[in-house]
Amino acid sequence: MKRAPMQWFLSSCLLLLASLFGGCSRPVPALAGDAERTEPWNAEVVERLAAVPVQDNGRVKPLSVLAAFLLYDVHGRRDLKYSLPGEDGRPRKVTLSPTEWFLDVICYPRQAANYPLFRIENVAVMSALGIENDGQRQDFEYLTFEQVWAAVDKLQPLVQSYRQIPASKRDEVQEHVLQLWRRFLAYDRVQRQFTVFHFPVAITEPELQERLGGERVTFGQLVAKAATLRALASELGPELENASQNTVRLFDFLSKATKNDEDGVGVLAPPRQEQAVWLTFGQALNAALTGRTGEFVTAIQALQRACSADSHADTERELLAFATAANAAANGHADFDQIERETTYYQALYAYQSIHWFLFAFLLAALSWLVPRSRRRWWRWLWWAAIGVTVYALALLGYDITLRCLITGRPPIKNLYDTFLFIAAVGVLASLVAEWVIPRRIALGVGPALGALVVMLARLFEVNKGTDTMDPLMAVLDSNFWLATHVTTINIGYAAGMFAAGTAHAWVIRRLLPGVSADDTISKAIVRITYGLTAFGLTFAVVGTILGGIWANDSWGRFWGWDPKENGALMICLSQIALLHARMCGWVRDLGFIVWSMVTGMVVVFSWFHVNQLGVGLHSYGFTAGIREWIWGYYYEQTAFVGLAFLTLLRRRTPAVAAAAVAGE
Repeated sequence: MKRAPMQWFLSSCLLLLASLFGGCSRPVPALAGDAERTEPWNAEVVERLAAVPVQDNGRVKPLSVLAAFLLYDVHGRRDLKYSLPGEDGRPRKVTLSPTEWFLDVICYPRQAANYPLFRIENVAVMSALGIENDGQRQDFEYLTFEQVWAAVDKLQPLVQSYRQIPASKRDEVQEHVLQLWRRFLAYDRVQRQFTVFHFPVAITEPELQERLGGERVTFGQLVAKAATLRALASELGPELENASQNTVRLFDFLSKATKNDEDGVGVLAPPRQEQAVWLTFGQALNAALTGRTGEFVTAIQALQRACSADSHADTERELLAFATAANAAANGHADFDQIERETTYYQALYAYQSIHWFLFAFLLAALSWLVPRSRRRWWRWLWWAAIGVTVYALALLGYDITLRCLITGRPPIKNLYDTFLFIAAVGVLASLVAEWVIPRRIALGVGPALGALVVMLARLFEVNKGTDTMDPLMAVLDSNFWLATHVTTINIGYAAGMFAAGTAHAWVIRRLLPGVSADDTISKAIVRITYGLTAFGLTFAVVGTILGGIWANDSWGRFWGWDPKENGALMICLSQIALLHARMCGWVRDLGFIVWSMVTGMVVVFSWFHVNQLGVGLHSYGFTAGIREWIWGYYYEQTAFVGLAFLTLLRRRTPAVAAAAVAGE
């Protein structure tokens, strides 16, 4: 019953100090600490810290995942590379994993602030900030945090000015400046949390030194002395009339510590009896000041010793102590089996591995094209090898998707990133079935090639988006039933439509080769495969669209509202229905069917991705900056292939050519 008044009193003191000192609400200067790491991180330290659970954006995740997506966001890569002068005078290349880089941000902030971090793809941005270009590269450059920090007085007015310009009217430099500012803030948000461990408070009054234990007191020591601080606050009274200048400075520091990471990451689990959100360092200080204790206090003290250590070996030893204490604090708040599973998942990179195996399978299929069917033994060996490698790559991708389901407790598709993996898996599986039914080595080549391409796009999208792809869903999507029915079904339709367009590309490429007729066996087989994929996709597109209407009626009270996403799904159904109908009626022959299939591919991409970029309707929750160029690039590529398809009309089809092509098979 007495804790609430004490909490109110301490909070009032801190709020009063925050109002008295204008600097309290501003970021603490980021370039703290002069220590520099000259030795590589010990593998055990990296492994232990990578698996420490933290909470960000409402989800408990490993520290390595937080580090990886922060590095994606601000740097655009999965790792960080830089050069150091070697002993022989030549530059020595250094590559840091996300966890190693994050540990540098925590323990060696000044060194981390000088890493080449922010990619500038237009050097005119550097001129706008008054930063000289070294002239070594003209296409892009990397700026350090310290460089951007030094230019922040020029950067902020530009950002304020450019934000007033509508996005459609901004030029390339203006967009890059705004992007740089967003990335700068994303990095500053996290590194600012840990600067509190690098700013000890000077204590000049003998009495205060005796009570707090020294002439310079660190944040970790203050958390440990929370009882002393409570007593000191009680003696001063709510008006702080009797406070000395040193005491006011001390409480000013506490105010900054509690305010500086309000939007930070929950690094520490709360006391076990509480089920609240995880604590930032400022919230942990408040918890200690109000008498709430737990393993988080031990963790803070260990992290403080790591940041204040005199040697790298001492830093690593204390980081291990921090990992032990943080895990103890998280006991009962985190599922360590899931933490270990997610850590392993991001280390293994099964989807990334599948890219290489898909490409290998495509290479085997391509080699089989060079072997005539008369060499049956070699042809069959290559065919079976390509099948086997494709199945293995598909198994890797399927296992990746399965692990994501186990980690999140959700169906296979929760966001746009998941659609890439799912569509790649379904498309490759459909291609394998098509190859088994029509063994002409075409679907066997197209499937792995498109599978590798779509998974590569998934990785590019992941880096471009720069956010955790397993974060909690927004409320409108929070339904496992509808995610497992409507979303899964409609994406099967997307996959079939996209891979049908892919096989249509194979028809066009083959028809452009010398001596190939539209009436030969292989060309006809490609049309049959495309037809089968289209019919398969139409089935799931129609069912998925109907299920989407039922979900809309359940969520929004109407079955259909002519929303752009709904219109896109309807356009896919209408395009495929019209295509199949025209084919059955004889209105289009092979060329028309192939061209229409590629146009349907553009319709699929419009419904799958483009409508999310429009910013209108109830389905505009998937907007992704920088993705519009990819979409238009696909439209241009498809249009080019449509034009190439019509060029095949210029080639005269004679019976002699057709007979020669068939005989060659």
